[in-house]
Amino acid sequence: MPRARAATVVIAVSQLLACPFCREIFDPKDAEHCPDCDIPLEPLHQLPPSYEVVEAEAARWEKNRPEHERLGAGHFGRGRGVLLAIALLSLLAFWLPPWVDVASPNAIRRSGLSLARGPLGFLWGGACAWLVSIGLILSRRTIAAMRGVRAILMALSAMTASEIVVLLVMSPSASRNVHVMYEWAWGLDVALALSVLGVVVAARFGGAVPEVRPAPRPPVITERPTSTLH
Repeated sequence: MPRARAATVVIAVSQLLACPFCREIFDPKDAEHCPDCDIPLEPLHQLPPSYEVVEAEAARWEKNRPEHERLGAGHFGRGRGVLLAIALLSLLAFWLPPWVDVASPNAIRRSGLSLARGPLGFLWGGACAWLVSIGLILSRRTIAAMRGVRAILMALSAMTASEIVVLLVMSPSASRNVHVMYEWAWGLDVALALSVLGVVVAARFGGAVPEVRPAPRPPVITERPTSTLH
């Protein structure tokens, strides 16, 4: 019974007529023309939103623009998930895989972490930059905030790549007294590739601003329309 009653109400509302100008509502049995405006009535459900409703929606849209809406904590779109994955993989690439295989003067395999603990302490900068990046990625919950930290994330992502360039340029070479033999390992290539990829993704962090526009404002009617029927 409740469903049948609701269906009856919906049908009754869809049959109502209204004046396009003054928005007065009439029963189809009572009138076909507005007695005040003298214009034909139209079905209520086919009339566009009134000027007041459109103005209210436009004002609400201006106050709550799409780029300022808070995203959920589990939202990983707009480069958020990709950049977060790059940061985590970069920390693993700094810690686990070998960066260099030394054959002489001592046979040893070193990771980025091992090099940072040794004489190359500046390599800690890249690892710290990825940690800061993770904090920025997780704390930015709106599109506007995500777009606002693009430059910072690009600089932080490029930190590891710049350190690797310095490492390659300043790498030690053999001398008369010390015979140095080593080769760079795959971990260095992975760290470099992730750093460059992080810069590219950070440049588009947040994506584009949603192109959502408020409904067009209807023209303001200052005069009562006259009927052409006689």
